[in-house]
Amino acid sequence: MDNYRPIARILPAKYGSSTVMKLWLKQLKTYTNKVEKLKLAKTFAYGKLSNQLSNLKYFQKIAKQQTLKKLYYTLQEGIDNLLKHLNSIDQAKSIDNVREVEASGARWYWKCVKELLPRSLNFKKRLKRYSLPSGYELDPFNKALNIGYGLLMKEVWRAIFMIGLNPYIGFLHKPRLKKMSLVFDLMEEFRPVIDRVLIAKARRNPSKILLLKDKEKESEGVIEVVKVVTEKLTGIRSEIQKQARKLAETIMGIEEYTPYKLSY
Repeated sequence: MDNYRPIARILPAKYGSSTVMKLWLKQLKTYTNKVEKLKLAKTFAYGKLSNQLSNLKYFQKIAKQQTLKKLYYTLQEGIDNLLKHLNSIDQAKSIDNVREVEASGARWYWKCVKELLPRSLNFKKRLKRYSLPSGYELDPFNKALNIGYGLLMKEVWRAIFMIGLNPYIGFLHKPRLKKMSLVFDLMEEFRPVIDRVLIAKARRNPSKILLLKDKEKESEGVIEVVKVVTEKLTGIRSEIQKQARKLAETIMGIEEYTPYKLSY
């Protein structure tokens, strides 16, 4: 890891066993099969939107307990729209269409997340490092998400490596130079897990997230985020490995892939 970004993994010289090679060949064959590729792309996107929906229902339950009516109805609007997007995923005819539906659903989700967070964090929408305008300073909650997703990426990469899948042959994400598309695919259904712990942390103790905005205390903020995310990832490490194994078995034609389900 370089700060919070995974950059390397030690790979044994004899890693490419006959079992691994068979899996890689089947993975490539699945990638070139339009029907099977679309089916897996739909499943990854469905898993992400479904778990984002679970997050909104989880925080809506809290809003009801705290009699926060305005927040309750804002979350209900997001829930209704995500339900429509889940139905659209099922009906998608192409991977491009799946990506469009997923992106549209995500906009509704982050609109609701904005209302869940304290105003002091100045969170407007989800922003990624590579899409920032020149000279734009990232808000502390987006920084926290980037740290959390970096740690998640490390765990998913680890699981894919252990199972023997090729991290560069994905199904939902477009193949790009130096991009581990399959790692990003499998990350999707687990991103809402990271979202939930960070939203809860920000609502309970926003000052810890705000440390990421202070140049002198930023390292303290990073430690706080790493601590809470690592604790959660330790708890679901076996689930991440289970999903990687399930994906390998799906590629080998043993079973049908189903995404990880986050409860609310």
